[in-house]
Amino acid sequence: MSDYIRSTRGCAFGELRSELQRAILEHARTRDIANLESEIIQCCETKSEKKPGGWFAWLDDKSDQTVYAVALYTADWLVWARSGDVSGVSITAAPLLTIQARPLASLFIRDQGLEISGYIGGSKSMARGYIGLGPEPAAQQFCEGVMKAIDKINPPRKF
Repeated sequence: MSDYIRSTRGCAFGELRSELQRAILEHARTRDIANLESEIIQCCETKSEKKPGGWFAWLDDKSDQTVYAVALYTADWLVWARSGDVSGVSITAAPLLTIQARPLASLFIRDQGLEISGYIGGSKSMARGYIGLGPEPAAQQFCEGVMKAIDKINPPRKF
C-alpha cells in the first residue's frame, strides 16, 4: 500500500505552483527543449499527502509530508517534477523516443501511476521511473495520452 494519499487534476501549465513552473522552464532551457510551454499536449498536477502512521513511521520523520508533482508531455518529451516540503524541487525529463510507459503494476504496492522505463534524465543506461497519480479520471487520461504519444513516436515492434 502507498504511504501517500494522492489526488490528481488536469490543468494548464499556467495553473501550476509557481516554483514548479519556474523549475520546469529552467530545466527545459538547460536541456535545449525548445518551446516546451507552448507545445504541451497534456498536463496534470498531483498532491500527495503522507498517511499517518505506517510500517516504518518512526524511521521516516524527515520525509515529505506533502508532495506536489507535475507531469506533462509534448509530442517529443515527457517531463515530471516534484516539490516536497522537505526534499525541495526535482525535475526529470525524457525524450519519448527513448522510453516506454505503462500503468503501475505491482504485487507489493497498491498505488496508481505511470511506470517509465528507458533512458531517463540523460542516463547512459536503462532506468526506471515512477509518476505517482491519484485515482481521478484526469490521471487515467494522462496515462493513456502519454502511452499513445510514445507509441506514435516509437511504435511497438510487430513480429
